[in-house]
Amino acid sequence: MEIISKNHLSVVTGSTNMNLILCICLMGIVSLTAAQTRVKCFDNNKGRDKTGIILDCSNMAGKSHPYSIEDWIRYHAFYDDGILANRVLHINLENNNLKQIFALPPMTSLKKLSFKYNNISSIANKALTNLPALEELDISFNSLNSHELRESVYRSYQRPNVPSTNDEPALRVLKLGYNNIHSLPPNFFQYLTKLEILELNNNPLLVIDQNTEISLGYLTNLQVLDLANTGISDFPTDAFSQLFNVQTLYLNGNQFQNIPKEIRNMPLAYLNMNANPISNLDSESFVGLDQLQELIVSGMPNLTDVGCGTFAPLKKLITLHMSHNPSLSNIHYDAFVDNTSQQWSLRQLSISYTNISSIDSKLYPWSMLDLFDAKGNQWTCDCSLSWLASYINETFSEMPEKLLYYRCNEPKVLYSTLVSQLNEHIDCDDYVHVSNNHSHGHVTRLRHFIIVIGLVIGIFVFGTLINMGCREMKKVLKPSIYVPSGFSTGVKYRPADFEEDTDTLEVPAKTTTINGRSPIVINNTD
Repeated sequence: MEIISKNHLSVVTGSTNMNLILCICLMGIVSLTAAQTRVKCFDNNKGRDKTGIILDCSNMAGKSHPYSIEDWIRYHAFYDDGILANRVLHINLENNNLKQIFALPPMTSLKKLSFKYNNISSIANKALTNLPALEELDISFNSLNSHELRESVYRSYQRPNVPSTNDEPALRVLKLGYNNIHSLPPNFFQYLTKLEILELNNNPLLVIDQNTEISLGYLTNLQVLDLANTGISDFPTDAFSQLFNVQTLYLNGNQFQNIPKEIRNMPLAYLNMNANPISNLDSESFVGLDQLQELIVSGMPNLTDVGCGTFAPLKKLITLHMSHNPSLSNIHYDAFVDNTSQQWSLRQLSISYTNISSIDSKLYPWSMLDLFDAKGNQWTCDCSLSWLASYINETFSEMPEKLLYYRCNEPKVLYSTLVSQLNEHIDCDDYVHVSNNHSHGHVTRLRHFIIVIGLVIGIFVFGTLINMGCREMKKVLKPSIYVPSGFSTGVKYRPADFEEDTDTLEVPAKTTTINGRSPIVINNTD
């Protein structure tokens, strides 16, 4: 009989409840979608809509109709053709060569409105004031300038000293990309405090001037900011001091030479720095971005070096794109660690089409990656790359066609050879391969220090032993003096020139007599 513990039961129950909730949500989405009616512009609907209408007025330019799109939406759609204004959820006015955003009639349910791909250069006053539920507005790919961004576009004039009758706009998504905006009016966002997504990409901003800085300061709930391809090279010191909820930031296609420090107060989870003229990344580049999960630093023509500890501050990094950097030739093997820590959160790494010719096996614990892409590089195939041959064979075992993108560039005898076949062409049995245990960094440096200290101690001990040996050898080789028995007493010995200069040795006197008389003492002092 199987015994189920309380904890296991709670997990099973929770899982069942979660599945039930997901099923209910999915059924709700499907039923909502099915209930919506897509109505083509100029069609007679006659009230067939039951729940919601998607009004499709796109691609009408050049077609013959009894009246303009503006006139049809403002009058005929609701009065003549039976469309219920309070059931319209989405209006698509894309690609109609419109010149102006006209004032729309009251539609209390409209949530999404698109004027994308027109030739709009002006916005009528009170154009959006009758749309209290509008959440998404797309005016991208037009010819709008800064002067058309006025508060009066979405908010009725409020007389002084009169209680306000304006509700705060519900707008959450505003797309202004691909226009001719040089600056933002200082009070444009004053009443758009619910805005969560702002796209300003591909506008000639060039700088974040004071007006733009003031305007952005109102967006305290902003979560996504797109400033791609705006020609910006730096930010004012406090440009984003109020944007403490931004999690996604696009800065690609600009003129930054370093990762801007002004973005560090944002809790970024996604950062795109593609195609900026940055030449190197180091341990200071990403300080303060410890919530970052996805980083894109691709398409940088000047990037040559990724230094020690570059990615160490990114404790939650999951995806790193570093491809199509034609000058990138070096990634330090300690790029993911520093003196105090190491982080192995990364699961997806792309370093394809660069100038890298070799990768150190210690760069990362490769088995932890779910996605690895290093195709199109100019590999130098020697024993230091033997590990890569083994790794890609294992990684792409079920996708062998990917191995075709990994080929040797050097040496010439192996040119165009598949890296996956490297170990079949070279003998690396005697190659000293450092174990890939990934405890390097400060541990490796400590090991080197211990080795150096051991060598110093060894040299000292060896020198001491040699010195002691030399002293013993001297004692053995030192000449000894032999005095024959019966030699005359009192004779002092004088060493020869080749002997060591020692004190004069005196032979001890011996009492003898010759015929009862004392012998004559000869003192040789010469």
